[in-house]
Amino acid sequence: MDTPGPVCAATGCSVEIPAALETEGLCLQHYLEKAFHNLATATQDFQCGRDIDDQAMEWLLSQVNFAVESLGEENAPWTAEQRSMLLELILGIANLNEFMRHSRMATSPAR
Repeated sequence: MDTPGPVCAATGCSVEIPAALETEGLCLQHYLEKAFHNLATATQDFQCGRDIDDQAMEWLLSQVNFAVESLGEENAPWTAEQRSMLLELILGIANLNEFMRHSRMATSPAR
């Protein structure tokens, strides 16, 4: 008899947490909502000229690893929409990282 795993910590959600998201404590759908919210906040901070919190950016960059590994799993239970959202997350984080890199290059003094 299998013991059910932990369930999502989001209010009103009773979906079991995938093993890959146990540290987040969220099901994939709520994890994606959190990740996109964090990405939008960081992007808005950047666009408004505010510094992006280093921990927030590190968290976002680590999500790329999770997304790539999740997409590479052949037996992952993700729907086509969830896979698409994981790809969109990777692209969004990569774009923000690239915009930040170009911004630093443009503002750094020439040698």
